[in-house]
Amino acid sequence: MVQMKRLQAFALLLAGTLLLTGCVPAASTGTPPSGSGGNQQPESQAPPGSTTPGTTPNSSSGHPPTPSSAEWNPAEIPFDYASMKADVVIRLDEEPVLQSPIRTPVGSGPQTFTLFFRQAMDRSSVVEAIESRIKEKASAEEWFIEPDLEFRWVHDKQLHLRATPRTRVQPEDGIKEYVLDVKGARTASGHVLSEPPGFLAVVLAPNQLWKVSLDGKVREQISGYPGSYHSDSFLDPEQRYLLLRRYTEYCECDARHPLLYGIYDRQTNELTRYPVELTTSYRGEGAFVADRRGFFYAAPQEGQNMPVSETAVPVEIGEFVHGADFSHDRKKLIMAVGPKDREQNLDLLLLNLETGEKQRLTGALKGFVPIDEMYGDVIPISFDDDGRQFTFAMRQSRSSFDQLRYRYDWKTEKVSAWNPPVPRDAWAGYTQTDDGMYQMYWNAGLFKGKEHLMDFQGEGLWLPNSHRYLFARHKENAEGHAVAMDIMAFDADQRKTDTLITDLSFGISFIGASADGQWLYLLSSGDLQPR
Repeated sequence: MVQMKRLQAFALLLAGTLLLTGCVPAASTGTPPSGSGGNQQPESQAPPGSTTPGTTPNSSSGHPPTPSSAEWNPAEIPFDYASMKADVVIRLDEEPVLQSPIRTPVGSGPQTFTLFFRQAMDRSSVVEAIESRIKEKASAEEWFIEPDLEFRWVHDKQLHLRATPRTRVQPEDGIKEYVLDVKGARTASGHVLSEPPGFLAVVLAPNQLWKVSLDGKVREQISGYPGSYHSDSFLDPEQRYLLLRRYTEYCECDARHPLLYGIYDRQTNELTRYPVELTTSYRGEGAFVADRRGFFYAAPQEGQNMPVSETAVPVEIGEFVHGADFSHDRKKLIMAVGPKDREQNLDLLLLNLETGEKQRLTGALKGFVPIDEMYGDVIPISFDDDGRQFTFAMRQSRSSFDQLRYRYDWKTEKVSAWNPPVPRDAWAGYTQTDDGMYQMYWNAGLFKGKEHLMDFQGEGLWLPNSHRYLFARHKENAEGHAVAMDIMAFDADQRKTDTLITDLSFGISFIGASADGQWLYLLSSGDLQPR
């Protein structure tokens, strides 16, 4: 029974991940199954750090304004042609690190690419090759599409291309993609390119951030992401910053491809890209950066240019960190420390980020470090702090899923046993009301202390300064396919569930709620305006 609960919880987590990525079941018309793009690769890289202004969408469709053909006059991009190994490099302009050969998600609006050739090319043969390959794939596979193409040659070695899908690709359409391939094109000297690397563009409606009133009457799209970025929740209590991730590769598999990372500022509508992995819980060497907006990254290597941030605090503790999180007030770091190869019985270290003062509880983390159940990797020990206490868990043994659970009381400064109403071999993750009266456990449901009030209802959040838990409920059509979602509210005091908003686009994800409880922030690849 306990094993079944863990499997059911994994299925719920997987479903939540698919909702977050905007993936939907494949249509029954022969489209391939949609995938998540792979899983996170710990040692991933991203483009050089820069700040890119966000774009304001010109309608509720979620697409930023696009210049007309007359306005689209791209300039030459400096490039080291002499170092090229392949005949061509095809690069997505929005994220220059995404280059051929690749199969990667792109937005559903117009996309611009730059093609760099090792040799001077016969221009007409390049255009003919690209167009013929697109037609060939679209004729052979029904999920391939023919976008409208525009070409701008800078010179015989550099071509700018804009591809615009002829119809808006919606989340329910499943996978649509097109290929950019110059196979068969000729150089100016007459050499035919036989096996050049191609670029497979998987067209996905980008997830966008929406602000929706609690009664659903006001719905405003506030982001204009051109590509498919994903996020979990706001980093900060002020609901200003989001940590965004983007898949570099797309596949219907569990491969762990590198991710691209950035921080989105809701107030300025800007996306700041980082050239390193960003995490909300840290595990790694003792030299790292804690950005008090709510994220971590390893100390930059020589030559890595990091965005300037007044909230970034360099940390150097001289020992390996098996897990680090911020305290509730962001003034301290809560860390599990010890030798890198130690798997059990670690020290608890509290670091004051303002004074540098340290408090160590030697051997306080009794048990073994947690292991990822799918891949077998060691994962960070995480600490969940509510300002009164923080909770954490270790494993009973190296091969066991059973947890040893603890709580640290900030007043007594003591560690004691923590006994949540969750099976020992299931994850004890939870979210709770601001006053700590009610908890929603992923693997047990909603509780008031030890009293069970409701089974787990899926991804959701507690409305600030209330005892109302909000969650989304699927609506199915006659064939049993999920076609829409309703937002429900469970009043824990009254033991009553009400419907707040109906018929939202399938695949919404809760990102946060305003402090006054009047607004919800949702992530969706669909249009949330009333139908």
